[in-house]
Amino acid sequence: MKKKKILNVCSEYCSGCGLCGSVLDVDFKTDTKGFIYPELNQSSIDLCSKVCPASGYALNNYSDGTIFGKVLMSQLGWSCDNDVRHQASSGGVLTSICLYLIRNHIVDGIIQTRKDEKDPRKTVTIVSTKEYEVLSCMGSRYSASSPLMNIRNLIEPNKKYAFIGKPCDVSALRMFQSEFYEPWVGQIEYMFSFFCAGQPSMNANNKLLKALDCDNIKDCKDLQYRGNGWPGFATVEFYDNKVNKMDYEKSWMTILGRDVRKFCRFCADGTGEYADVSCGDAWYLTADKKPDFMERPGRNVIFSRTEKGKSLMEMVVKAGYVDVEDFDIDKDELTKRQPYHYARKASLSSLKLAMQICGRKFPLYSNNVLSIFAKDFPLKSKAYRCLGTIQRVWKKVL
Repeated sequence: MKKKKILNVCSEYCSGCGLCGSVLDVDFKTDTKGFIYPELNQSSIDLCSKVCPASGYALNNYSDGTIFGKVLMSQLGWSCDNDVRHQASSGGVLTSICLYLIRNHIVDGIIQTRKDEKDPRKTVTIVSTKEYEVLSCMGSRYSASSPLMNIRNLIEPNKKYAFIGKPCDVSALRMFQSEFYEPWVGQIEYMFSFFCAGQPSMNANNKLLKALDCDNIKDCKDLQYRGNGWPGFATVEFYDNKVNKMDYEKSWMTILGRDVRKFCRFCADGTGEYADVSCGDAWYLTADKKPDFMERPGRNVIFSRTEKGKSLMEMVVKAGYVDVEDFDIDKDELTKRQPYHYARKASLSSLKLAMQICGRKFPLYSNNVLSIFAKDFPLKSKAYRCLGTIQRVWKKVL
């Protein structure tokens, strides 16, 4: 019964990372929103139980009980290259780290995601070995990606790599490296992640294009979600050189963020807890302590989570690739600068209760760990989140 439950939960709450496709060669189906889901069977159980984010293995066995995860060094930072800082989604720190690794021959390639040149709503996974390839991956891609789908075949013998992915991608890869060691995965020297609030669907992307007066994808030369400023604008460029833009607050909060993968709504790691280094937006605060999305020079929250990541950040700063200053998670009010990540994780126990009341499956997170996350979350907010989830189930929108 337990094995069947794991397979059912991992099937329904797949994060779309694609690792089981690379390791087990399972088949995938695509739903009406453009998300892939694996067709799992009994041969998938060992991998799913310890690697799939929905299995709860990483959270239940490695969580330190804090909202933002284990942090050895916390900083604010931005790229010393003004062009990178401007063009990247926020401060350009991850891009600068990758440039440092490539230029100094510390790794042979960066496994990362960029837009699909054939369809800018989609993504492809590449191995960047040149600076221009790293730079081509700058900027957020608010669409589905599966960077681990073919990762084993991307890695060449006797070469070293760094990997950049969503928190769920890094979690799966880290657990596989720890629990199912194979030679190819040992060639990945560094894992990096960015803060993630969810993968928007193809439907959401189409809705965004329509709101930007692009009714036909064939008219779309390029689609950029952020960058060229901070937070930057959702921008569609047409083949006739016309350009339409929408501010970040409207594009994300009223369109893209409204329609994300199911697992994303119950994700326990939006900040890259299993990466060596993870970065997110270090929003300024308004007078009433809410994130301020006014255009400014970009800056990142930088979490060095492992000794290897901490050492690398120190080298990158010393080499003049990134400017940093100290940042205290509590004193500098990160829960207010990143309220979504705080509220989602702190309310997971309430969401789990709601799904259980409705007779629905839920990621296999430990109640003990979830209760620790929720200990400082207001009772009124817990009730609101629980009741809101029940309503969404009844209305068949969840």
